[in-house]
Amino acid sequence: MYDSVLENISTIEEINSDYLTSLLQQHGYEGVRVIDFTCEPVDGKSYGGGSIHRFKLTFSEPPFETVPHSLILKESREIDSQALDQGYARREAECYTHHLFKDINKRLYIPKGFRVSIQPEVGKYWIWMEDLGNHTFNVTWSLEEMGRMIRDISEFHAIWWERVDEIRNMPFLKHRAQAMYDGLWVDRIAQNCHAIETHPQASLIGKIFTPERKKLLMRLSKAADMIYPKLEALPQTLLHHDIWPPNLGKFNEKTVLIDWSYVGQGTPGADLSQTVGLLLQMWDANLDDEVLLQELWSGLREDFGLMIEYEEIKAGYELAFCLRPAHALGAPVLGSILSGNSGMVGSDELDGKLASADAVLQRIERGINRL
Repeated sequence: MYDSVLENISTIEEINSDYLTSLLQQHGYEGVRVIDFTCEPVDGKSYGGGSIHRFKLTFSEPPFETVPHSLILKESREIDSQALDQGYARREAECYTHHLFKDINKRLYIPKGFRVSIQPEVGKYWIWMEDLGNHTFNVTWSLEEMGRMIRDISEFHAIWWERVDEIRNMPFLKHRAQAMYDGLWVDRIAQNCHAIETHPQASLIGKIFTPERKKLLMRLSKAADMIYPKLEALPQTLLHHDIWPPNLGKFNEKTVLIDWSYVGQGTPGADLSQTVGLLLQMWDANLDDEVLLQELWSGLREDFGLMIEYEEIKAGYELAFCLRPAHALGAPVLGSILSGNSGMVGSDELDGKLASADAVLQRIERGINRL
């Protein structure tokens, strides 16, 4: 009975008390019965496909201590910006199905999964997971706190260190994740670069987006085959590929990391390029990225004893700036500078946008020097 209940419901609106009862009983909570519940959206802006819901449960009798009183349902959907990535919507669900996180238990915490449902024929990609509460993600941010979290995340890198054959046998993982927009915005980047010349603020924008830099961004708009051979020659592991404040929290003195839609093979320093590219916009264009690089190296080398040199981490970091951060800069970020509209993150003022763009461009140039 309960299996059919779980399989036959495919929309949020159809979920009922029988479904939630079955969900808990299938997970081992025998004897519990949900008689009522509320469903509410989880606070926070989603930058990807799908949505997140919190279900608060009422039971027929007081449940024993370990029974959760609320659950999170994350549903993923296909989105246009990931048109080149056929596995995007289902990837995080596949991570739970393949027990990607089962050995993580020291410094890093991944929300436990209760049930995964992958039904592409109806566009259903659901993950039922434990509710860590909104307070888990109310972090008082500083560069030092981010550094501590980056050091904790090195546990994930350590667990999958140089397990290349196993990684290759998991085809759901994102291939060359830092090139996720490679080739997608070739025309858009070229149009943005050409539009600078006739913009009312052309002289100001042109000081940052110089002719040489515009040529560089257009050259890098399709650069995976140029950059990735260098990245793949460095030490390899699994990377999250989307580490930034909305995906981070603290729970039981451990770092929480969520949203695994881009997980795939890579070299550790590359994971930081996207992080810093966003923090330069969100926090400070003069951010000291050496703090984060040192914490990553300390986690890998000192905490987990991995034989990786600091220079290898820095090489991966700088090279990866030539991919996803460069594509984002040339397309949506430069687009917001030209239009005057708000970007996904960061300052709405032109001076602030140009300062962070310059900081990203400097790191792209360092990456180019490594080729």
